[in-house]
Amino acid sequence: MGFSMKRYFKFLIIILLVCISYARAQEILADVTCNIEQVPPSNKDYLLDFDKRIKEYINNYRWIGKNYGDDKIKVSISILFVSGNSDNVYNAKVVIESQRPLFDGESSKGKTTKIFRALDDKWEFVYEKGKPLDHEERRFDPLTSFIDFYMLTILGFDADTYEKELSGTPLFERAKNIVQMGASSNKMGWKKTAGSTYSRWDLNEELLSAKMVPLRVGFFNYHYNGLDIKSSQPDLAYKNVLNALEQIASVKKNNPNSILVRNFFDLKYIEIAEFFKDYPDKSVYKKLIEFDKAHYKEYEKYLKD
Repeated sequence: MGFSMKRYFKFLIIILLVCISYARAQEILADVTCNIEQVPPSNKDYLLDFDKRIKEYINNYRWIGKNYGDDKIKVSISILFVSGNSDNVYNAKVVIESQRPLFDGESSKGKTTKIFRALDDKWEFVYEKGKPLDHEERRFDPLTSFIDFYMLTILGFDADTYEKELSGTPLFERAKNIVQMGASSNKMGWKKTAGSTYSRWDLNEELLSAKMVPLRVGFFNYHYNGLDIKSSQPDLAYKNVLNALEQIASVKKNNPNSILVRNFFDLKYIEIAEFFKDYPDKSVYKKLIEFDKAHYKEYEKYLKD
């Protein structure tokens, strides 16, 4: 009996260690909110736990099996349901944002920087309350594949800013497989669009385009060789960030409708302006205006100070 109990407790300890290891390996910490006011009353009860289930789907999964420790990628997802019907078919608009910690050496100082934002207004899916949400990248599902696409994209962006240049490519390739399945499904938002209209296809295509390599390299240098070393090596950080912005602006010149360029400057213009506030030569803001004319008013504030 004693021997059996000893084996039993040993088994429990092994299970506990596995569970702890599993929890630590999760890479994303997501917060999900839903607005269901526009959904017919008959559908609202079915959606009361939707935010909780999406949050669990994301946070309880090992997306790439990497241990981020306490510095998980923070993701916020705001879902606005715009329609629903008796067949449990829903349409929603979604804002998805991610951020990562800023580092000085190997330790986070509690500061973060925004990495990615998307406003996606073409999410159509079927949701049945109580039906399991399964992770299966090789099978397209309008609900879970949408989440998978964005989580892999966010993980790719994070890798592009921290590990090494272009290290997000394998994750963008996985996201591409989902895009291709989505395009074959004829669901909204997955096919290539014309002009400056946003789609998941267009985003993924840019991320894997040779034309965008200088931007992605600039993205890495801006964060890893710029923001992350600002407090310890400010002179080098200033130099690297200016070089990175010049790279990104050169891509913008040849690709004025680029989703990635627009996403970068829309997220970063306040951060960029603040980054150079102690720079000894205030004329740097004239250069920033050249790089990012859309936000010139923000840079002019610092130029006049």
